[in-house]
Amino acid sequence: GTGPTGKTGIQISEHVPGPQPVSGGRRGGTVKVGWVDPPDSFDPAVGENLTAWDCLTELVFFGSLMAYDGQFGGPVPNLAASAPVISADGKTLTFAIRPDAKFHNGRNIVAADFKYGWERTLDPKTQSWGASYLASIVGAGAVTAGKTKLLEGVEVKGDATLVVHLTAPDFTILNAFTQPIAAPVPSEEVDRLGKAWGQTPVGYGPFKITSYNSAAQTATFERNPDYFYAGLPYLDSVEYRWGVDPQIELLQLEHGDIDIIGDGVPPSSAGQVLASPTLRPLAHPKASPGNIYLTMYPSAVPAFGSQAVRQAMNWAIDKVALGKVTYGTSTPWGAPFPSQLADFTRTFQPYGYDPQRARQLLAQAGYKQGFSFTLTVAAAPPFTAIAQVVQQQLAAVGVHVTLNQVDSNALSSLEYAEQRGSKKLQMSTDIWYMVQPTAADEVDALYTTKASSNYCGYSNPVVDRLARQAAAEFDPVARNKIYAQIQQLVGEDAPFIFLASTDFLAGVSQRVNNYQY
Repeated sequence: GTGPTGKTGIQISEHVPGPQPVSGGRRGGTVKVGWVDPPDSFDPAVGENLTAWDCLTELVFFGSLMAYDGQFGGPVPNLAASAPVISADGKTLTFAIRPDAKFHNGRNIVAADFKYGWERTLDPKTQSWGASYLASIVGAGAVTAGKTKLLEGVEVKGDATLVVHLTAPDFTILNAFTQPIAAPVPSEEVDRLGKAWGQTPVGYGPFKITSYNSAAQTATFERNPDYFYAGLPYLDSVEYRWGVDPQIELLQLEHGDIDIIGDGVPPSSAGQVLASPTLRPLAHPKASPGNIYLTMYPSAVPAFGSQAVRQAMNWAIDKVALGKVTYGTSTPWGAPFPSQLADFTRTFQPYGYDPQRARQLLAQAGYKQGFSFTLTVAAAPPFTAIAQVVQQQLAAVGVHVTLNQVDSNALSSLEYAEQRGSKKLQMSTDIWYMVQPTAADEVDALYTTKASSNYCGYSNPVVDRLARQAAAEFDPVARNKIYAQIQQLVGEDAPFIFLASTDFLAGVSQRVNNYQY
């Protein structure tokens, strides 16, 4: 922030959403980021793994109409010139579009670019993980069902005004409008780039992508001189490198070959790093609400159709033991919502470790002799270590598990295929990082019928009804009570094995100042 001459850094004249401070930096430099996995896609409607998410939320794109403020704050205007005008019934939102925002190709962003981008996200051919976040817009269901490509509930009034009609009041829609799945997209560039759009998209964020080399496993991003927050970004460029073993990443960080471990310090090394006087200054523990869990597929394993069996699976796992193999990167937790959720008061009592109770429930369901299935494991920490512990602990209650290790992106493809009826998965390792600071994030994406990331087909009509009721409730106290009911129901139904709440242990070079996550 302060230069060698004592002068302060660059001052930014307007408020910029996100972690603060924004003013005070000095221009220049390149940050090199190491990743284990390649990005699954840089398409803002599709990308969801950590490598892609970093690019889509910080570099090539940043927010949409809205963006989150502070470290955990709610949505504030970003590409919108001001807060939306909301009708008295809460069902119509009118946005003025910021006039000085441009795509990286130099064209001004206009209202029609949002409508086009949202229609792409909702199109079933896109297979977007986030389609359900836009479900409350009038006509969204017809688009996701493949009946039309036109989103009826969005009016484009010239270049500068966008009107959004909702089927019912929905407090989460402004959160959805912070996400890359709601980004404006230049249709002419999608047409021009074709399949290459997923590797070199044309965005509007602080950096524009200048190269993507899948063979060399690198991507480079250069400063956007026309970024609408004048004076930002400070860095000249960012370089991604992927396909790096987690232990090698740590060595590269220690020796200055990379500046940030994008995936964070690997769980297998967290204890070593936090105990080392030389490595500890490179570790930055950060809150990152989310869940680590195992998904059960009743369509492939009949035993999982029994609520008693699913509950038994939850009682059979020692979450505290799992915490020892994910040291510093998760907190043992046996409930549907993350333990760190700030706006939620829990009533559901989390599953603990009770193998005797697990055996009783299995016998009650007719599986006294146990059963067998295959657990498909993402080949990335901490999942491989978690799977081995789970295998041992389920064996202790008579359930026999075969492990099938696959690439993380391959697992994502298999899970999407489950929604189309493939019935190839029996159980899978999963992780969910929240993209909204509210319980609605997991409810609407994981626990409602046909939600976009509800791969196992879980369905409870009471949960669906309560979720609709909560989404229309703008009073946070009343809303909290509804989400407590939902957590109780989902916890009892146990569609997943709830293992832990996520944390993040960042690995950052000491030459990088004001690191935020």
